[in-house]
Amino acid sequence: MFTTLLWLKETDSTQKRLKEWNVKYGAVIVADYQTQGKGRLGRKWISQEGGLYFSFLENPNNFPSLIEMPLVVGYSIATSLEKLTGVSFSLKWPNDIYYRNKKLSGILCELYKNKLVVGIGINVNQKNLPEAIKDRATTLRLITGKEWDRRELLLKILENIEKDLELFRKRGFKVFKEKIEKKLSFIGEEVKLIGGEEEIRGKFIGISTRGGALILTDRGLREFLSGDLSLRKS
Repeated sequence: MFTTLLWLKETDSTQKRLKEWNVKYGAVIVADYQTQGKGRLGRKWISQEGGLYFSFLENPNNFPSLIEMPLVVGYSIATSLEKLTGVSFSLKWPNDIYYRNKKLSGILCELYKNKLVVGIGINVNQKNLPEAIKDRATTLRLITGKEWDRRELLLKILENIEKDLELFRKRGFKVFKEKIEKKLSFIGEEVKLIGGEEEIRGKFIGISTRGGALILTDRGLREFLSGDLSLRKS
């Protein structure tokens, strides 16, 4: 699945490079540092040196659906890291990996013309996170107390992603649904979901066969395919 890999010292965004450069499907671009790292909903992804930031390019027509892609890739990364570290990680719907209540990694899937561009940021060897995020983010180094070889991490993660995406391509989301639900945060909790200008409150029941969030509201059980999910505080 992954045919070429380019590791850059610095770039604006690995996601942007794959959109704009004329490269073949299967290309992977990694950067030590990004000046314009990007998260979901146009948010900035702070890309300190020591993290692992990469994007890969695939043909969107190869997959049965793209809605579930962030969950499948997130599951693949989480299980890769668990094998390497012996630490358990959770998934926060729809696209984040957490250790306890702190974010470790995020996934961004974008369609651009005839390209599926999947971007991944993982906090790896940073010791000191920026003030703006240090209370809600963490790194592998802070979790495990050791420094990690980012090349080894990348190759292990790509190997696992390739295996899982091939399974997803052949058999669809059904083979992942139950396994992903077991790793999801907030199941059975009162949550709020913000999608556009709408705020939904209710109990997070799980995910649908399409990877959507199932929330039991005062209007009954509803499915949401996008949005920001958080614990309800009041």
